[in-house]
Amino acid sequence: MTRFKSVFLALILPILGLFPTFGQSRYPERTIQIIAPYAPGGAADIFSRMIAADLEKRLGQPVIVVNRPGAGTIIGAQALIAAPADGYTLFLSSNSTFTLNPAVMPNIPYDATRDFEPIAQLATIGLALLTHVDNPVRDVRGLVSAAKAEPDKLSMASFGNATVSHFGGEWFKSAAGIRMVHIPYRGSGPAMNDLVARHVPYLVDTIVAAKPQVEAGKIRPLAVTMASRSAMMPDVPTLRELGYRDIDLSSWVAIVTAKGVPADARKKLSDAIAAMMQDPAMQERMLKAGFEPAYRTYPDWAASVAAEIAAMKAIASQAGIKAE
Repeated sequence: MTRFKSVFLALILPILGLFPTFGQSRYPERTIQIIAPYAPGGAADIFSRMIAADLEKRLGQPVIVVNRPGAGTIIGAQALIAAPADGYTLFLSSNSTFTLNPAVMPNIPYDATRDFEPIAQLATIGLALLTHVDNPVRDVRGLVSAAKAEPDKLSMASFGNATVSHFGGEWFKSAAGIRMVHIPYRGSGPAMNDLVARHVPYLVDTIVAAKPQVEAGKIRPLAVTMASRSAMMPDVPTLRELGYRDIDLSSWVAIVTAKGVPADARKKLSDAIAAMMQDPAMQERMLKAGFEPAYRTYPDWAASVAAEIAAMKAIASQAGIKAE
């Protein structure tokens, strides 16, 4: 009987080894969702769908984008935290969520250093100061003159309170010594639609979102907010060139999970994203869409985020940026 058991086990154990251990799962086994905390049509939405399509091929499961706009990305962040920490809900957002909101919101309903686990930073995106094509103001000098002539009469839109768009606008107004009414939207798409429709005269938005409308002749860029000109809009001056030498602001985009995702799921996600970011075809698609590939991991997420929050608090204090 002992010999029979030995033979039986020798035959059956290799077969059992082909199957997962009872109670364990092999990630991923079902649909993964990426929460995009902005309305459809904006840069974050465009980028989310690009990433989702690539990860779907690499992970072998459907990857869908769920738009959860509002409250300067807070609604999307809360949706991530409320979801099970199992690796099936991801969050693709920017410094708006992780460093700008905490810089100006004393009672923010999440802790940027503790509630998220980063997979990686993926890209950076430039910003532009925009107006609609029928505006008689042709340049930044004209905008500053008009705003100084009638303080608090002109308005400037952003794609959300405490977003990088809001920071860019307020930083410019502070540097120029002008007062304009801030109009926050629930995402880039609605803000851009109202600029094109001439419901608002000015908007700070991403170059990614602006470029198609510029090419269609519907809006006009006045300046970009980065230290250097954008390859997508090489003829558009920087605010630094125009005399506002301290202004240097862009948006960085990272993909994160909620705290506590199992290690095997994190590794699968990290490996898939690393391979995606090393793919020359993906890099080319990102560049064509206006995103600068900027892959990096975060050995110490908490320290990195805390340092940037401190820097953004200093800018917010200088420019008078407040959550509305």
